Amino acid sequence: MKKRIICLILTAVTLVAALSACSGSNAKGKLFTVRDTKSSEEITAIFKNTVSGETSEVKLKKGESGEGYTDYTCSADPDKFDRVTIKTNTDETIELAYNSYVTGWVLNEHRFMPYDTGSDAPKYERKTFDYQKRTKDILIWTPDDYDPKGDPCSVIYMTDGQNLFDPSATSTGSWAVAESARAMAQNGGEKCIIVGIENADSWRDDELTPDIGEVLSPDYENGHGEYFSDFVVKTVMPYINENYNVYTDFEHTHICGSSSGGIESFYIGMEHPDKFGSIGAMSPAFLLYSPETWKKYISEKDFSVNTPVVYIYSGKSSKDQLEAQICSQAEIMPETLKKADYPEDKIVTKIYDSGIHNEMYWRAVFPDYLKYAFPKPIPMKTDDTQKTE
Repeated sequence: MKKRIICLILTAVTLVAALSACSGSNAKGKLFTVRDTKSSEEITAIFKNTVSGETSEVKLKKGESGEGYTDYTCSADPDKFDRVTIKTNTDETIELAYNSYVTGWVLNEHRFMPYDTGSDAPKYERKTFDYQKRTKDILIWTPDDYDPKGDPCSVIYMTDGQNLFDPSATSTGSWAVAESARAMAQNGGEKCIIVGIENADSWRDDELTPDIGEVLSPDYENGHGEYFSDFVVKTVMPYINENYNVYTDFEHTHICGSSSGGIESFYIGMEHPDKFGSIGAMSPAFLLYSPETWKKYISEKDFSVNTPVVYIYSGKSSKDQLEAQICSQAEIMPETLKKADYPEDKIVTKIYDSGIHNEMYWRAVFPDYLKYAFPKPIPMKTDDTQKTE
């Protein structure tokens, strides 16, 4: 009898723990949704806290079904966990961002996409600008309910605009930034306009290589990152501020990119800290310059007034030598910034042990960047931050 009582107690404790972690919309926390288009028999989520290492593996509850999909849900705590891996009976995703802005994922032919209640593929405008002796296209995505005369939107300027919206852009998909931005707005965050600057041609390495000192690779010599920086700040930003209903202060203006686009975004933010509230540097190619060159460059900056949030992501998988090399330098940059008196609370470093160098991983981590770029509640309109007519 005594053994039976102990067994019942342990069973009850286990059941309560499982219900607390993930049991539906009535449990403490926020609803987590996986929209499955693959007819999976069951779905399990493994939530993870990357600081403490704590994990919680829970089985999701089968819910609403529609044409070609079934939703699986549970309740989880975005204040306790920041990543999630989704397992079906046939497959398993990589670690995906999980927070109060992006609270679910869609499993489909693109492997996974941020869950949002919109169903239409992102539509964007294309604007062509003169750039040196050629032209350059800018892709401008606005929210579905964008109102030219309503509340202003924040803006995220991004390099490699050709890979941001179209799921077929690369063999590993796109960044799916529109879906992440939609989800953020639907979950109480700010509305954003995303401005993607195309860099798909043979000039990419030239455009996205900052000119801060001696470059270590001959393939990247004679970069014109300063020209690209001026193009963003002096041409693209004024055009957006004039033609779209956006905030124009630095707190609502952000810049983000990956690889060479990550290092150029970092450079633009360092050159113009008064214009950007955050810098998203995904897999940034800091290794193009020696740590000493970076130290000299950063030490000459004045961080006493404006300091954007610097978000650095990299992976360190042994399966991707390039990303592993990038990671070794990415892990050094936070200390370089701190030694130059950059505020420690403005530096965010996220390392994925299994991360590799492609759009799939940048798609998985982009919602995490949004959490740090937009940590505050939506502000009231004021004459200082609102676009003037």
